[in-house]
Amino acid sequence: MAASLFTKEGDGMIVKAGWIFRQKAFFRKWKKSWIVVCSGGPVRVFKNKNASRPQKSYDLKMDCIVIKTGRQCQYLLPPNGIDSSALIEIVLTGDRAIKLCANDSETARMWTSALMKAQSGKDLPTPRWERRNLNKEEVLNLEYRSCWYACCRNNQVDDF
Repeated sequence: MAASLFTKEGDGMIVKAGWIFRQKAFFRKWKKSWIVVCSGGPVRVFKNKNASRPQKSYDLKMDCIVIKTGRQCQYLLPPNGIDSSALIEIVLTGDRAIKLCANDSETARMWTSALMKAQSGKDLPTPRWERRNLNKEEVLNLEYRSCWYACCRNNQVDDF
């Protein structure tokens, strides 16, 4: 397993990790970076997948002001051959920003979703079944039997 996929204590679980273009601040050149997004808010930028120390580290839960995507990133130009709908800009406190670009708009949506989960700080996914239509006893029974991480599908809760 890659060294960058090990999280520090308190980081939460990894929401998304992978290669994405990141615009460097000095010459504004796009460079591929390995980025790890954790549910507790940390975003770590690594030189490569096997790096043990991050080049940059950000805390979205504490520092993120807004996450812009696509046409909202008015002053960004994507790398050659990539549509502007794949752009992502994370505006941080202290006049800082992380400028990212995925390979396509679908991948950009997945990155944006992961970044928003990290920003919200929610560690567990919301169950798919609706609580509104159940009485208190049914809710307690389902919570007791459910596996919140992986077993909720098709509005049913499966037993192990």
